[in-house]
Amino acid sequence: MASQFLILLAIVCLVRLGCTERMLILDKFEMPDNYYKNDFLGVSIEKPDGWYRVPDEKLRSTFLIASNPSFYENESISDVLNRTNNTLIPLFGFSEYQLSVQNGKFNPYIIGFVTRLRNETAKESECESFIRLDDFLDSTILIKDASTCFEVNFNGKIYYSEELYLKNGNKYYRQTQYVRRKKNNYVFTFSLFYDDKINKIQLHNIMNTLKFSDE
Repeated sequence: MASQFLILLAIVCLVRLGCTERMLILDKFEMPDNYYKNDFLGVSIEKPDGWYRVPDEKLRSTFLIASNPSFYENESISDVLNRTNNTLIPLFGFSEYQLSVQNGKFNPYIIGFVTRLRNETAKESECESFIRLDDFLDSTILIKDASTCFEVNFNGKIYYSEELYLKNGNKYYRQTQYVRRKKNNYVFTFSLFYDDKINKIQLHNIMNTLKFSDE
């Protein structure tokens, strides 16, 4: 389980940011049992029946967030995004199994986060915003490209995607990253983590529920 989250930590840093950048948890959003919705960002996504929400504290630890409530106390997420650049903000995480109860099975995940790019970084295309995982992963983990950057459509919106294979010892993992840029240089990234086609289909079905309401 620990090694899986080590890999996940590297995966969620694929946008051209350092993992040392300040990272925050959104303070105002809706997270009922069956979906995530954020009105300010205009984004919503459904959680499948029987799946679990990744707890906020796990998202914080996965993103190596040093909690500092005074930094954003009484400050809205719009204020944070307007005055900062390259700040990773985790939005949600869904997993098929509870983190502590997997019965020896692989636990597929989807993690969503947003950042606002600096002006010079924002000049790059979405495909150029992907980086290799080599700088973040342990040398014992083998990385292999499964695809080049390509376009994909979810609910009428264009995303840019890359796929990777990862091998850690005798275990194989797969990862697909979807990136979408919006106005004001906001970049949304959705990371899917799986080990077989069934997991991948499940995660793609979740992506098909992703909606942006402000366009």
